[in-house]
Amino acid sequence: MYDVVPGALQRLREADIISMAGLAVASLGQEYCRIGAVYATKRQGARLSGIVEVPNTPPGQAASTTNNTEETEQANLSSPDLYSVAVELRDRITCSVICTCSQSPAQSSVVCSHAAALLYHWLAHPLTFTTNPATVVSSIPLPFENHNSPSPLAEEETDYATHKTQQSRLLAQARPVLALQNSLPPGNTAEVLAQSGLSELRSIARSYDIPTNSLSKQQLVDAIVDVLKQPEAIRRVVATLEKQQRQLLAALTLAGGFMNDEDVRGLFERFSLGSPGQLQNMLHTLQGKALIVRAALNSSFQQRIGLIGSSLDTNWYVPPEVRTALQVTLPITPFTIEAGSGHDADSPKVLHVEPYSLLADLLLVARALDGKRLERTESGNEGGASTASLGYSLNPLPVEGSVAIPPPQNTPSKALLESLQADVPRPLPFLRFAIRVLGLADILYRDDPGASILHVLPNAAELLLGPSRAEVAHELFTHWLNQPTYKELFDLQEAGLRLRCRATPLNQPALRSGELEVENKEARQTLVALLAQAPPGQWINFSAFARFIYRLNPTFLQKRQHQFPSPHWWIEQEEGHPLHPAQLNDWMSAEGRYLAQLLQGPLLWWGVSDVVISSDEHLLAFRLTPLADSFMRGILLGEQFIAPGTYLPGALAPASAPIIQVSESGDLLVPCAFANWPLIELIERFAEARGVHAAQLCYRLTPKSLADAFSSGESPAALLELLHRAAEYQHALAPGGSLVRLLTQLERRIASYGRVRLYTDVSLLEAADQVVLRELSTTTSLNEQVVRPIHPTLLILKKQAIERLTDELKKRGQVPLLHDSVGG
Repeated sequence: MYDVVPGALQRLREADIISMAGLAVASLGQEYCRIGAVYATKRQGARLSGIVEVPNTPPGQAASTTNNTEETEQANLSSPDLYSVAVELRDRITCSVICTCSQSPAQSSVVCSHAAALLYHWLAHPLTFTTNPATVVSSIPLPFENHNSPSPLAEEETDYATHKTQQSRLLAQARPVLALQNSLPPGNTAEVLAQSGLSELRSIARSYDIPTNSLSKQQLVDAIVDVLKQPEAIRRVVATLEKQQRQLLAALTLAGGFMNDEDVRGLFERFSLGSPGQLQNMLHTLQGKALIVRAALNSSFQQRIGLIGSSLDTNWYVPPEVRTALQVTLPITPFTIEAGSGHDADSPKVLHVEPYSLLADLLLVARALDGKRLERTESGNEGGASTASLGYSLNPLPVEGSVAIPPPQNTPSKALLESLQADVPRPLPFLRFAIRVLGLADILYRDDPGASILHVLPNAAELLLGPSRAEVAHELFTHWLNQPTYKELFDLQEAGLRLRCRATPLNQPALRSGELEVENKEARQTLVALLAQAPPGQWINFSAFARFIYRLNPTFLQKRQHQFPSPHWWIEQEEGHPLHPAQLNDWMSAEGRYLAQLLQGPLLWWGVSDVVISSDEHLLAFRLTPLADSFMRGILLGEQFIAPGTYLPGALAPASAPIIQVSESGDLLVPCAFANWPLIELIERFAEARGVHAAQLCYRLTPKSLADAFSSGESPAALLELLHRAAEYQHALAPGGSLVRLLTQLERRIASYGRVRLYTDVSLLEAADQVVLRELSTTTSLNEQVVRPIHPTLLILKKQAIERLTDELKKRGQVPLLHDSVGG
């Protein structure tokens, strides 16, 4: 069925946005829309969603290389913010808004500036809102498409194709993930074609058998766009092309979909698609069939990508309709793992991470850091972390007007990581990555930017281990993918590389605001977008894959720098000798290392890729797991792929005996695993979290935690049953263990709860009989001093009540008998 736009969206006007948001908020949203800050837009019925990238500094006011030191430091602290926003219109002036800005994450009728920007973008560019149609695979073979069917290496690997059949019924529930190739312009094919001449449009129309008689220019554009929306027509035209022409079209599509003349020429030469004189003929042929078009970038898009110059005014652009119809995939060189490999110390090793297991490690890291005090050099102040504390060999002295790039902000010190490693035995790079991911969603946070104490969200265990962990993992992956930071780039120094940049006269880094952060973010997104085109479940030779990336996009890591006569920053292996991306050996040392680091680091930890490494830790091959479909394409997985040892909803604990240990101090130790979530959830209702001990979650049953649980209506029956089963299991192994003693103490506390009350530092009043007590109540202020009666003639009074009552009795000529408990 056709996806008809609801009437509420069709009747929306700018005046309606002002009515819902107010003039000030609507004006700010309109400005965001004007500068091209809205992208990755999608529509599902009356619900609009997208990403709004808000710069911290106004356009055109970024720090230049001639700024003074103070201005440069302030500019380096500024980076754009990303907000995920969704708006569902009920009518023209009523809507529900969900935004990741400071307002409540729940649905609200308050329209923020980011929601207003999304609505203005809908009015200006409605065709850029995708509706997630079913993917159509091209039947026309392109030279870069892979036709090798994956050969299973082991019996358990055959499940990669099985889950495909289950995805069809999950597509309707799939939550769309942010578009990865942000380098693509939010192009409107009709607007681009309108820049062509009438004769060019007629030539294109004849290629698709469109009659051109008596049609105006706008009518020709509309007719061509209508034909391009038919995938069969595009595939029919592509089938008539020569092999080199199809190869060039496929390369342009995989390289991002648009590039200028110089980049096209470089791509043509690196793939050896013909002699230099044949390039223009190929481009003319492809342009004559509207498979590529020559378009001028508008100023808003130039501001969006941060490049303004005459050399970038025109680009070759592959229309989105063509990219969707062809579905070009990456070519690969298969890698074969010999049977029995892994037993020898010198044989390759296969590294595999279970789906979503990163979340359990994140919880361990968060609990281990809860309450940790950070020193000033660790807390991300303006000076950043000290380079000596990071263990990197940096040269702070300027070399020919250059200086070493300082570490990113909020980089944990080596001392902190080593203390964390004692509780959570994981490699230091992984611990740095885990701290970074926890900070993205504020699971690990500080009370204010100047504070030095770390805190963990109270519901961190439920978020990372609970039933919604798959959604949380997707959200964290999206945050990581779009975080503007240069930490992955800075980590190249661990491989012996140097990051240097131009220096100011005061030997300070002379970088534009957010320059390194944005370049690293776009490089990360570009590689992930390319990996998403690789066939899942098949081992891919990394060396061949890296060489293909070199041919396709050698400047993905320094895309902006090659546009300048003198780069602002660069990578060098030897002092004073920068590495050049145009040379393959230099590229493999820098960009190739960055690619390998991404595959065997973050993507492996996310569970997106499995890798094969040599005995000297070099990456040999990789493959995409089923989780890559979920993270990169927004397709939810079946339950069997979520995690091993999945428990049944509503079950009290795993079927086997609970694995609970008790330390010498009486703390409960529970393995951090998804299968133990019912057990952990139950314990967290009655115990206090005490960090991590021996790579396990640590809890302590205290009188306060038990009293809080009982006061909130919790029943201890389930907890006692759980501990009894664990105690019986451990008693068979070690009679009279610490768990048995803890259980006995807990039962005694529960049995006495509510039956005994202890009062300390209070006064007691005892009367001879009730007649005397009534007389005291009449003649003194006794009733005002009573805290609680114990029995009719014995009362608990306030602390200072005795002195007041004694004074009142003395005034009446009566002297009471006082007993002092001190000393006996």
